[in-house]
Amino acid sequence: MRRLGLFVLLACVLLLVSCSPAPASDPEVEALIQVDLILPTGPVETLQSVPFEARVTQGEEPVADAQEVSFEFRLVGQDEHDLIDANHAENGSYRIDKTFEAEGTYEVTAHVTARGMHVMPKKEIVVGNPGKK
Repeated sequence: MRRLGLFVLLACVLLLVSCSPAPASDPEVEALIQVDLILPTGPVETLQSVPFEARVTQGEEPVADAQEVSFEFRLVGQDEHDLIDANHAENGSYRIDKTFEAEGTYEVTAHVTARGMHVMPKKEIVVGNPGKK
């Protein structure tokens, strides 16, 4: 009787194992996308057009097929923000030009959606002389 129970248990285990899904055919995990947010160098003044860039890569390869690349600008301490869509320029670089109307410290966030991933790097930029009045 014990042998019969052991046989039934073994048969159930084999049945469960044979019905489990097969492992993925490609065991390598896809590399994450990386975004290098490039802000203007030097002083930024109000009413001056300045360039912003997001360089998007996956591994060593530039990503030219991102579904979304936009730049969000928010004055520190404020809820309101501007969101500007970027266009692909070349070699995974997405660019815009922005003109600031008010002095202050701004948070700049790049929103990048590419190849099933979403990345949001953030940096700050100072416009004008917000400490001087």
